[in-house]
Amino acid sequence: MAKKSGFNGEVLHCGAVRYQLSGSGVMKSTLLSVDDIYSTALPDIDIPASAARQATILSNFNQERMYLYFRTTKINEVINLSKLVIFIRPVATGYPTA
Repeated sequence: MAKKSGFNGEVLHCGAVRYQLSGSGVMKSTLLSVDDIYSTALPDIDIPASAARQATILSNFNQERMYLYFRTTKINEVINLSKLVIFIRPVATGYPTA
């Protein structure tokens, strides 16, 4: 069960994303800002069919709020996502004011 975040309005830095996957195919993932203006494409992950794998992908993305979008691009590719961990830390208390 996910813990409730204590972040309220801070600018966050996403340093890594960890998946525990099984299935077949290639998974493409992207980190996006909530308004879809800023994005960072993460490296593709080849998903093994036999055993579950924990893959850690490094990222460098700073936003106040963000979401993770992942997908496959071909027919009959299957992803079983059993664990998702996003490593974030606050880097600023807010944006500078004029």
